[in-house]
Amino acid sequence: LRFLTLLQRNTVILFILPTVGLMSYKCPSCSLSQMRRNSSSSGGQSDMVEAVKRHILNMLHLSARPNLTQAVPRAALLNAIKKLHVGRVAEDGSVEIEEEGQGTGASTPPEPPSEIIIFAEPGNSPNTVTFDISKEARDASMVEQANLWIFLKMSKGNRVKSKVMLRLLQLHHERDEESISEKMVDTRRSGWHTLSIPRSVQTLLDGGGSSLHLQVSCPSCAEAGASPILTPADGEPAAGRDQSHRPFLMVVLRAREEAMQRRVKRGLECDGKIRVCCKRQFYVNFKDIGWNDWIIAPSGYHANYCEGDCPNHMASLSGSSLSFHSTVINHYRMRGYSPFQNIKSCCVPTRLRAMSMLYYNEEQKIIKKDIQNMIVEECGCS
Repeated sequence: LRFLTLLQRNTVILFILPTVGLMSYKCPSCSLSQMRRNSSSSGGQSDMVEAVKRHILNMLHLSARPNLTQAVPRAALLNAIKKLHVGRVAEDGSVEIEEEGQGTGASTPPEPPSEIIIFAEPGNSPNTVTFDISKEARDASMVEQANLWIFLKMSKGNRVKSKVMLRLLQLHHERDEESISEKMVDTRRSGWHTLSIPRSVQTLLDGGGSSLHLQVSCPSCAEAGASPILTPADGEPAAGRDQSHRPFLMVVLRAREEAMQRRVKRGLECDGKIRVCCKRQFYVNFKDIGWNDWIIAPSGYHANYCEGDCPNHMASLSGSSLSFHSTVINHYRMRGYSPFQNIKSCCVPTRLRAMSMLYYNEEQKIIKKDIQNMIVEECGCS
């Protein structure tokens, strides 16, 4: 006999498995499906339920389930829950609490925005600059911000004007000009100024363009003793500190929802037809195991787990938080380096979410706790 170890943070659950091969290491999760088929349905379910019970008690730091001798009247409990907004009381009197990480759109965590800084290149004519948008920005992105930063240098001496108008014109292929942004700026001292152009950048990306051609116009700058610092023309050396005052475009991008859905690689769901690494759904109803007297909410626990084979081609799939680790191990294992040659890739959780619980503790006090990494959401090969 050997042991199957299921790891979730600090909790270890052990199952006894029949020996598959004593001379080489085999990932325990690869044998879970076979164990389920070989075990009786009632016996297998009973073992899993007992393991789930112990897991929940460990996560709540309880040695045993609380024994309620003086339970709070149900009406008083429901009234307190309503007043304190720690849960929602349904029409049938059951209590529902929104689990941390759940809610609208929580199944796919929002992808954080990307910030791209693009420095200006010389344009084809005086007072013009070009910004080459990167491929990342062109990948079906939504522009949240797009600000052009321009340094306005003031000359010493008398100044007639204290403010001037900075204007940006977009140059199109048809050689026409379109005013896309303008701003009154202070000329009392040299400094940086920003002009917002998100619509122009979005239109460029939506049309599949890659280069943004702009002309900087400041009709009153000469009179005010001001000059926008642009890029020197090709072949001309940059003057002194002007090199550090090169215009740049800062773009904040967020992937569109449909693009993000295409990019996110979903873990497989076990359906009885596939044998590769997948997530097995397993739900334990607290009423069925006699725990609904001390666990107020939720009504049950999604005790999902990972099972299945991990062929070589699945060991380094991108999108998993373990992908770099997997790639390195697989690289050495495929080349027969010791001690990696006998190691088999393992089907493990790659994404977990929290579970919120409302329950009585050992002192019969009502506790609300958010338990991190409690529910397996996706599985992958490590």
